[in-house]
Amino acid sequence: MESSEKTDSINQNTVLSAEYRRKTTKHRVLAGAIMKRTYAHLAIQTGILILIVAIQSPLLAKDATPTEDFMDMGLEELLELEISVASKKPESTSEAPGVVVVVPRDEIEVYGDRNLHQLLQRQPSIYTRDVFPYTDNVAGFRGDMSMVTDSHTLILFNGRPIRESGQGLNVNMYQTFPLSTLESVELIRGPGSVLYGSNAFTGVVNLKTRAIPEQNELSVSGMGGSYGYYETDVTAAGRSGELGYITAVRVAGQQGYPYNMTDALGVYGEDNKQYKSYSAVAHLNYGNFTFDSFWSDYDAFSMGVVPFWSNPHKLFRNKKLFLNAGYLIPVHERATLELNATYNLQENGLTSFKPQIIGNNTSDFLVEATLFANPLDNLNVVLGYLQEYRSNYAPDSDCYQSIPPYDYSPQSAYAQGDYKIGNFLKLIAGTQWNESSQGFTDFVSRYGVIATPFKKWGVKLLRGEAFRAPTAVETDLFDPGILRGNKNLEPETVTTYDVQLFYHNKKTYAAITYFQSEIDKLIIYDASAVPDMSYLNGGKHIFNGIELEAKYFFTQNWHVLGSFMHQENKADAGLNPSVVPEDMAKFGTAYTWDGGSVSVFYCFFGNPPKIYFASLPAPFGSTLMANPEPKEINLVNMNLDLDLSKRIGLKKGQSTFTFRVENLFDEKIYVPTLAYSGTPNSFPYLPGRTFYIGFELHN
Repeated sequence: MESSEKTDSINQNTVLSAEYRRKTTKHRVLAGAIMKRTYAHLAIQTGILILIVAIQSPLLAKDATPTEDFMDMGLEELLELEISVASKKPESTSEAPGVVVVVPRDEIEVYGDRNLHQLLQRQPSIYTRDVFPYTDNVAGFRGDMSMVTDSHTLILFNGRPIRESGQGLNVNMYQTFPLSTLESVELIRGPGSVLYGSNAFTGVVNLKTRAIPEQNELSVSGMGGSYGYYETDVTAAGRSGELGYITAVRVAGQQGYPYNMTDALGVYGEDNKQYKSYSAVAHLNYGNFTFDSFWSDYDAFSMGVVPFWSNPHKLFRNKKLFLNAGYLIPVHERATLELNATYNLQENGLTSFKPQIIGNNTSDFLVEATLFANPLDNLNVVLGYLQEYRSNYAPDSDCYQSIPPYDYSPQSAYAQGDYKIGNFLKLIAGTQWNESSQGFTDFVSRYGVIATPFKKWGVKLLRGEAFRAPTAVETDLFDPGILRGNKNLEPETVTTYDVQLFYHNKKTYAAITYFQSEIDKLIIYDASAVPDMSYLNGGKHIFNGIELEAKYFFTQNWHVLGSFMHQENKADAGLNPSVVPEDMAKFGTAYTWDGGSVSVFYCFFGNPPKIYFASLPAPFGSTLMANPEPKEINLVNMNLDLDLSKRIGLKKGQSTFTFRVENLFDEKIYVPTLAYSGTPNSFPYLPGRTFYIGFELHN
């Protein structure tokens, strides 16, 4: 932006600031009226809750037995779940070559997670939040969060990558994916690039669909809540001959909670943080053929690529289409070949200070062949090759294209093997060769030893590497006068060491883990580039931490679970600092009975790091301390499900009433901005206390 344009913009924002100040009293009166309506709704909802609990209380007294989901599994099965994401094949969590977590379907339901972002917030060592361009768009693993995008976390759908080449966004996955179709969510805390390539950097999330039922099933659910929240989900599953299917359609949105702050130019403004979304998912199975698809259309409030209230639009819109066709070919009694063709399309629009919205549309196709072999009884081998085709296309006429047309063809080949010595020792080794879109080649590797010398105790000693290839925004962006890409960028790399001691018996799982991650060649802004600011590979960022996690079943229908992480990190000069607090703790408990379930979950996030001081140079310095300083966060959510089937003439288990409270203690939350010079010190995050009522019917 030229000097005169900057002056005009500041003058314009000064006028706007005065206008916003004059409107403050009006907004406070309006807020008071809204709060009165909120308290009225609260009174009605509380009355309904008390009435239902009173009606159900006789059942609680005489039918305090586990629900059918828990009765189907023994206590040991509830704790020792299978996971497939760590090795691309099913194995027990205690033998998986990674620090892993499996979140089963019954846990998702009993804690009432409304979306994937909420589910991840409950998990060990994960810090979730949003940033000014996007809502609820980042989930940082083990202290790693220094960018407004989420390109260090890879999301998989049934083991297939949902990855786009333009910006590395996961926001619509976090907000719109129908959880009703899932059997579990599998997590790796640490690298996964040996098997999954770019973006499987510090965390991997695998969304695993339910097993296809033999009988046809149909469920319809609806939920309403504070600030005009609405959600409807229709899920169907079953078989038609040899064809098995699971599919869901979801519509969700919110009229918006008040979003008030002072922007990067010192202008105070107010708006509603609203969104609306439509999504659909399908999983099909026919013999050895599988087909998975996900589509979403997501529109949300956004401050824009720069947080100015004067931006002509307040919009972020994202459309995503994911398709995967897979086929299994038995080539030998000890070997199977899996073929996959995966397509990811994304249409993205984001407001800026220019009259038009920034539009970036990507079209990415990949083919992959993977051979699974078991040449010896104690030896398993995975071999694979992957070829990608990345490109973009012109956005709609109301957008301008900031990334010129590109066509890239990165590729990779990988191998991994594990060998068991007796029943107590497992050795793992793997490597991947990869060639980036810019032609840089490299190897990443993983090694590990898993020892279970005693029935209840075990140790994991792991070393893993990963890479994150630069996105097209970082290499090809062409926005004269503002920012340009750098085609000479190398992929970021990370090396992680894990030492984990774990214990499990029929009622308990507990683990303590020490980790060290060294990230190198971090991609950052280059303010010295001419004629415009660009990107460069920076130095190293080192993370050290300790994790504690545990889950205990008092009975089949009552459990507690919790985790704690302390991490410290140090970055080389010039790198963006992490905004993750050093300490986080999470604790939950849930009780189920024949007539329903109740749960409470508490998340504690310590004071965030002190990043912004006026005495420091850019990008660490900010003289605009205009918004409240971020503090520790205490989030408590409560969820109550009641089976009302008998009360409305249905068979047991065919209807469920839900009452949910989020942010029970009405915390006012501000989070630190990520390191961009000139932005304010903090941004508001999440509404205050909110209430939700839902109802589900199924056959």
